[in-house]
Amino acid sequence: MPELTRGAVRLHYQLAGRGRALVFLHGNSCDSGFFAPQAEYFARTHTVVSLDLRGHGKSDKPDWDYTVHGLAEDVSWVCGELGIDRAVLAGHSLGGLVALQAAARYPGLAAGVAALDSAIAPGPGRPSRLAALLAHLRGPEYLGYVRHYFESAFAPNDDPAVKEDILRRICATPQHVMVSLFEHAGRFDWQTALLSLEAPLLYLMAQRPRGDLARLSELAPGLITGQTVGSGHFMTLLVPGQVNAMLARFLEMIGWK
Repeated sequence: MPELTRGAVRLHYQLAGRGRALVFLHGNSCDSGFFAPQAEYFARTHTVVSLDLRGHGKSDKPDWDYTVHGLAEDVSWVCGELGIDRAVLAGHSLGGLVALQAAARYPGLAAGVAALDSAIAPGPGRPSRLAALLAHLRGPEYLGYVRHYFESAFAPNDDPAVKEDILRRICATPQHVMVSLFEHAGRFDWQTALLSLEAPLLYLMAQRPRGDLARLSELAPGLITGQTVGSGHFMTLLVPGQVNAMLARFLEMIGWK
C-alpha cells in the first residue's frame, strides 16, 4: 500500500483505475477498506483514491487534535501530491464532514461531494450524547462502551457477520485517537461549510436519518438526496450495490461521468 509523508506523519492510500478521480474518505474509527466495494466498482471507469485518514488504518496515529479541519487539510495535501483536482469527494459519516470541509475550503478540489449518512445538521440531543460517551471513552473499560455505541448504528436486519467484522475493526482504533475524534465531533462548523460549498452535494441516508434534512436543504440549495433500503449506518459494506448505484447516478446528474 503506497504512502506519502506529511511532516513526520505517514498517510497510506490505495490508488486504482484511470480517468476522472473519486476520493473515498472513511468514517470515525474506520479505514479505507470500508469503501472497498465502491473502489472496486468505480475503478473500472475512474481513478479511485481510498485514503486511510490520519489515526486510522495503516496511517500513522500521532497524539494530535483530530479535527474535521485538520483531516480535511490532510486530504487536500494528499490530492495535491497526487496531482488530483476537480475530484468527487465521497465520505462516509465523519468522512462526509471531511469531504465537505475540504471542498468548501478548496473549491478547485471538488467537482462534487457525496456525504453518506454523515451527521450534517445533527439533532439537538447530540452534544449531550457525545459528552456522556466521552466520559466512558477516557476510562480503562472504553472498548466496551465503544462497542455499545457503534452497535446502535446497525439495523435489525444487517448481516451479523458483516456487523461483527465492522465492530472488530472499529475497536482496533487507539484510545487516544478515538477520544480526540469524539472531543471534536460536535465542534465542526457545518453551517459555514455548507454556505461556502460551490460543488453539488449528494446526501445519502441510511434507514434511520442522522440529521435535519429540512435545515440541510435550506443551506444547500440544489441538494440531492437518497436513502438506502434495509441498511444501518455502515451502508458501504452492508448494501454496496445500492450505494454504488446512487453514487453512479449522482455522477450522471452532475455531468461528471
